[in-house]
Amino acid sequence: MKLKMLAVLVPAACLGVALSAQAASSDSGVNVSKLMSSEGCSACHTEKTKRIGPAWGWVAWRYKNKKGEASVNEVADFIISGGTGYWKKWTGGIPMPAHSNLSRKQAQAIAKWVLEQPPIKPPKK
Repeated sequence: MKLKMLAVLVPAACLGVALSAQAASSDSGVNVSKLMSSEGCSACHTEKTKRIGPAWGWVAWRYKNKKGEASVNEVADFIISGGTGYWKKWTGGIPMPAHSNLSRKQAQAIAKWVLEQPPIKPPKK
């Protein structure tokens, strides 16, 4: 039963990422939805709630007052190198795996998309 649910939920989550990331794909010349799908981002992240890693809206909230390239580069660095970082208290220390296979341009495109999500204040920990 659980396996059947996963077989339905995981593709549905990927489709949600693909559809919502579509808008960001033309800005940088990087197909963000395809990239995020191939990297399995939605296996650990959702738009509004914690799955394994923080919600994308939480990340947008954390950086809402840090606009511009500095925040995009900071998030892109974390995408490439991985780790626990700021979110350790929410994730129980489960690290995000490094995505060292991504180019800087690809990581920046993903970071920009994440930071453009509606900010959501994370729950207190």
